[in-house]
Parts: sequence; structure tokens; C-alpha cells
Amino acid sequence: MTTNAINGTNGTKHVNETSSPSTDILTLALDIVDNAANIKTLLASQGLPSPSFEPDSAEIPDTPEQAALRSRLVASLDDLKLLVVGPRRTVRSLICFSNDLAAFQVAFEFGFFTIVPESEDGIAVEKIARQAGMDASRARQVLRLLCTHRVFREVKEGWFAHTAMSAVFKRDENLRAAGHFGMDEIFKAASSTSDTIKASPHKSDVEHSPFRTRLGASMFEYYEQHPDHAARFAKAMAVDRKPSALADLFPWDTLNGTVVDVGGGSGHIAIALAHRFPHLNFLVQDGVPDMLVQGRRLLEAEDPAVAGRIELLEQDFFKPQPPPERLTTRGPVAGFFLRHVFHNWSDADSVRIARALVPALEAAAPETPLIISDRVLPSLGSGVPLHEERGMRQMDVMMMVELGAKERTKVEWEALFKAADERLVVKKVHGQGASSIVEVVLRK
Repeated sequence: MTTNAINGTNGTKHVNETSSPSTDILTLALDIVDNAANIKTLLASQGLPSPSFEPDSAEIPDTPEQAALRSRLVASLDDLKLLVVGPRRTVRSLICFSNDLAAFQVAFEFGFFTIVPESEDGIAVEKIARQAGMDASRARQVLRLLCTHRVFREVKEGWFAHTAMSAVFKRDENLRAAGHFGMDEIFKAASSTSDTIKASPHKSDVEHSPFRTRLGASMFEYYEQHPDHAARFAKAMAVDRKPSALADLFPWDTLNGTVVDVGGGSGHIAIALAHRFPHLNFLVQDGVPDMLVQGRRLLEAEDPAVAGRIELLEQDFFKPQPPPERLTTRGPVAGFFLRHVFHNWSDADSVRIARALVPALEAAAPETPLIISDRVLPSLGSGVPLHEERGMRQMDVMMMVELGAKERTKVEWEALFKAADERLVVKKVHGQGASSIVEVVLRK
């Protein structure tokens, strides 16, 4: 591999955050060539083909080495495009992108991804429109805009077939649900963000969220009222779940006793962790009875040796934990685990959640951890590439749109726990960015 590809010509910020990225278009182009060559060489060494736009093209494996090469390549690609296209054309394209999202919205709502067959010949737009229940003229407009993103392709006049980018939605029901959810509730709610801030300029929470402004109910209420959308949302949340990554982020093997999974839903994560760490027991808590019903079904289908180490309990995480004897029926409390809980709530509500855990921490052994699986946003000068930071910032704004909530930096996590109780301190952040665990302890 070449020196530029290893160090990142435009990626000196990856290894030296005090350096500025290159703005020389030739340097950027050479960096792109270097990294592309190294990606292809690595694929060849593993006997893997290079990607293409064909529907059956395999994605590049998400190994640490490939991820590092990809990140440097994309950083240079993004900067080169911005420099060559220029500010005015770039901004104009961004302003117009709502029209692209409108095309995606139609494609998901009217089932284009499932209607189009997986064949090289494709299907006539008139047939797509007939099955979708709409006119062919607008179906054609939508499809042709999507084709510019290489989502579908027009194989001959008025006939459309799949590409790799569209076929993935046809084949992956959960990913299709995520796209539909994003283009339905979230796209609609996002358009009311400014109206929400105007109406409540100094307050953001679940009752003062763009979701409520646009859809007339909080996100929680909405899914109670629309069980079909709730089922779609559940599928969307299952996309790219990687319990194995979670298991590798934190030293679970150093714990002994029972891990209390606060807001653990159906217990699917606890089940995965129980498989990996047979010395641990799990007490899964959730305030929604339906989630616990789902959890019982999951446990019934599990290996008895695993299911026997997992217990379910209805518990509102805004309220103090049950008495210690209820938590320690299967051994001492090893830790309190909260996965994707705090990012659903405003600072004020998150402080209430943390404060409710303090009595249980006081009763537990010293240094019993709160194990918080959530994003840790990059701080200024962290050296995180802009395209990676953008993905995390998108999730941050999505939480604001959905629930009037937020993702947090390390400093914001520290402030949150200090507001809950001055004895709560962030001991360590395991991992980084989107894959992080914040370990918090109560200093007694």
C-alpha cells in the first residue's frame, strides 16, 4: 500500500487533528486513486470482487481495515467535489434535495421497490403505475429522478429495472421499513422543525417536538394509535443491529452477578449478551407491557440454559428501582445497562432517569457501573472526518425531530450526570462515536 493511502493525504486530520485538510484538487485526486487502489488490492487478496451497480453486486466487507480505507477515500471525495462544484452549485443542489426526498417518499409509499421484479428486462412504467395505483406520468417522473442516484435504471424507454441500490430495499424488509419510516413520519415531522421552535423557542422535549407539531401526537402516542406504523418502526429499528459489537466494546467478563437491563424492551440484546457471557444473569426491565409479552415469546424459543438466566420485569425507568432484594434474587447487581435510552429524552427528563437509579447504586457494591450504550458526539478538534460526523449529527437532529431529544458529547454526558447527582462521574468512554459505551459510577 502506498504512503498516501496509509497516512491519508487529505486525511492528516485523521492522525494529526492540528493539521488542515488539503484543498489542492490534484492532491485530493491522487489520494482518491491511492485509497481506491488499496481497497481493490485488499479485495483481491481476499478473493472478493470489486463492487458494481449490478443488483447482485456484493458490498465491500465492513472490516476495520476496509472501513479505514473507505473513510479516507470518502473524505477526499467529498472535499474534491465541494471544491470542483463550488459553493453556489453545491448550495443550489442542497436546496433542491427535498425534491429527491419527495421521489423516495413516493417510491416507498407506493411500493416501487417490491413491484419492480429482479430481472434484466425490467418492467414497463405503465405496469408499475397500475400496480401502485397511480398514473404513469408521475411514476415516470419519480423513477427517472431516482435513476440519477442509481436507484433503479431505465433499461429502455419507459422500462425500469433494479440496481444494487434499489435491490437492497426489495430484499431487506427491515431496511425497506427504515426507508419508509424515514420518508413518511420523519420527513413530514422534519418539515415542521422551524414551526416547533417558533412555538416553543426555549423548550425541547417529547411534548415540544416537530413530530408532535406535524402529526398531532407524541411519537409514543402516535405508535399506540397506529399499530401498523408501530410494527414498521420496530422493523426499522432492527436494521444493522450488531450485538456482537456491543459485546466487544465493554469488559463484560469482569462483571459478576445480574445485569439490570433498564428500558430493555423485549430483551433481545440481553439474550445476545447472555449467549456471549454465560456467567452473567440479566433482569430485563421495560415499562411497556407489550414489549415484555414479546420478550416472553423470545425466551420460549430460546435455549433453556440461556432463557433460565434472564428474567423480565415491568418497571418505569422514571421511578426508583425496586428494593435490593428484588434485584439480587440471582446474585448481586453487576451493573445497570441502558441501551439507547437517554438519547430518546431531553436533558431534564434524562436527569430524572439518572436520578432514579441513584438509590439502587447506593445500595449496590462500590463502583457498580451504569453501562450506557449511546452515541458520543465528537468535540471540536477531535479529528473525526466530516462525513462520519455528519452521520452522527443527522442522528442528533433526528432525535430532536422525533422526541425533542438529543445525542451528547462527552462533556454533555458529564454535565447530565452531575446535574442528576454530583457523585455520578463518567469513569470511561469505551469505543468512540456511534459505537460507544459510557461507563458511569457513583463515588460514595
